[in-house]
Amino acid sequence: MMKARQDRSHLLACGQAALHAGDVAGARTHFAALRTICPDDPDALHGLACVALAAGRADLAIALAGRALQVAPEGAFHEVLARALLAQGHGQAACAAIRLACLRRPGHAPTWLVRAEIMEATGAVRDAARAFGHAARLPGRENGHARRLYARFLWRRGQRAAAITQMRHIVRHATSASGCAHELADMLLAHHDRDGAEGVLRACLVTDPSDVRALSGLGALVLARGQMDEAARLLRRAVAQRPEAESCNNLGLALMALGDMAGADAALHQAMDLAPDDARIALNHATGLFEGGAVRAACACYVALLARNPALDEATRARTRFNMGVGLLAQGDLAQGWALWESRLAFTPPHPATHRLPQWNGQGLPTGRRLLVHMAQGLGDGVHFLRYVRLAACRVPVVLRVPAAMARLAATLDDARGHAIEIITHDIYDKMHVAAQCDLFSLPYLLGAHDVPAFTPYLGEMPWRPHAGRTTPLRVGLCHAGNAAYRFDARRSVAVADLAPLACIGGVEFISLRPGDADAGGLPFIRHELPAGADMLDTARLMATLDLVISVDTLVAHLAGAMGCPVWLLSRFGGDWRWAAAFDAPPERAGTGVLPEGVPASQWYPTLRQFRQQELLPPAQAWDQVVAQLCAALQDMVRVTFAVRS
Repeated sequence: MMKARQDRSHLLACGQAALHAGDVAGARTHFAALRTICPDDPDALHGLACVALAAGRADLAIALAGRALQVAPEGAFHEVLARALLAQGHGQAACAAIRLACLRRPGHAPTWLVRAEIMEATGAVRDAARAFGHAARLPGRENGHARRLYARFLWRRGQRAAAITQMRHIVRHATSASGCAHELADMLLAHHDRDGAEGVLRACLVTDPSDVRALSGLGALVLARGQMDEAARLLRRAVAQRPEAESCNNLGLALMALGDMAGADAALHQAMDLAPDDARIALNHATGLFEGGAVRAACACYVALLARNPALDEATRARTRFNMGVGLLAQGDLAQGWALWESRLAFTPPHPATHRLPQWNGQGLPTGRRLLVHMAQGLGDGVHFLRYVRLAACRVPVVLRVPAAMARLAATLDDARGHAIEIITHDIYDKMHVAAQCDLFSLPYLLGAHDVPAFTPYLGEMPWRPHAGRTTPLRVGLCHAGNAAYRFDARRSVAVADLAPLACIGGVEFISLRPGDADAGGLPFIRHELPAGADMLDTARLMATLDLVISVDTLVAHLAGAMGCPVWLLSRFGGDWRWAAAFDAPPERAGTGVLPEGVPASQWYPTLRQFRQQELLPPAQAWDQVVAQLCAALQDMVRVTFAVRS
């Protein structure tokens, strides 16, 4: 008798352990062996009912659980019976069975969780909420699991704040809750609380510095915020421990932004190996090729992406077409480039006017009606594209919506040869007889501008004029850095230390052209003449007093070029499409004295001269040769100017 009881206990324990481990076949073997000892053993019948339900035989599970209850009416067998009844479509019977199970085991959290699951599945949402809440309040080791399921239920029902509260409780009180912490971070991100998610992930790394999921998630967050150095550090640690496609992809983007193009290429190749079907990663790799100066190779990648079968999802296809357009523009193909450039409208936030007014088709409008032109990209891009507003005004009257900082400058755009151009800074145009709208950057496409328009200075209170009678020193405007939020700013801007040789050039007075920059980022040899709170017209007025502007690829370069002011552009390797060699032109000498014989001008701005990086180098070395050439050219300009004046 003693041995039989021992055998029964052993078989029952082994069967339950196998069932818990998901070993359905092993559980069946042990429970079947238990029935050879006692065919109506209720625990054996219950175990086999669980096995049958796991194997998809809900009908057999109902029969076995029913028999177990006949043998032992007080047994805890209603839970599996309820699950099986629900699987067979008997919702009401399942609810009745699980209610009875909870009456028998009022303090058993797993049973209440099954009740909540069944109630939700049968549409009894309030009963489900009460069951989840009851399970979450019960003490014991199941409390954390119950709260987690309750939080997920609340999340499904749209009660996001309450779900987050439950998850925070778990994370705060559990001794080991990394999985819950990651889920909480995901919830916070979906709830648009990026700071909260970042705090949770940083806490995870304090507890476990090797938490790969936290490293990857935090790396993605700081990448999105533009903190590229920290993003690269975090993502390198994540990839070193467990390479995953998304981590490798994000690492590639961070390294690309930092100017480590070789490292970015390696990381993106690794990401593509891990997820060869992920078109987003392939698109990022092609972007790296473009930024590294391999424009034709990048375009070949875009073509291959667009030819994929199955086709790209709509968002990725739009971005690929847009990037392809940029690649074609960089090669001088304005006709196809502008057409594909329009794909940006599929993924950029729409202006409110797009919901109220039709898109302009480039044709005339009824008498007395106007075109609303609005801009969505950066100020530098805006200045570059304002030339097309004058062309549009040759066809229709224009209402131009610009940011407040550009308003006074844009007011200098009006051209007597066309219709009026009225400037507004707010989306209030209901009484302005507007009949159509378009994005500023759609104008060249809508106007059919397949060539660079003939240039005349189009901004500023008057065209720039050389200062022939000026005494020394030369006044040279300087802008060494752009907006740090721009993702390629590490390659676009020049470090203060790299510009130190400029301080040794005599006969030159450097003037800061960075509004609001009290110390120009630490350049000790630069003067500050822009007033506090200066707008773009203030900057234009200052430029009118200068002999030359030296700038990286940012607003300052475009503004100087639009005014006809001599501008020397410090251009990164594989930079913006506008500065590609396809748009080089013989220099327009026009008396500026800044374009030596044989040095090409830009078709966009005939007084612009480029100092290009000649090869792809890390940012720490990329500007050395350019700055050396810049200093030599500036010394030549001083020498020639002094010689002429003497």
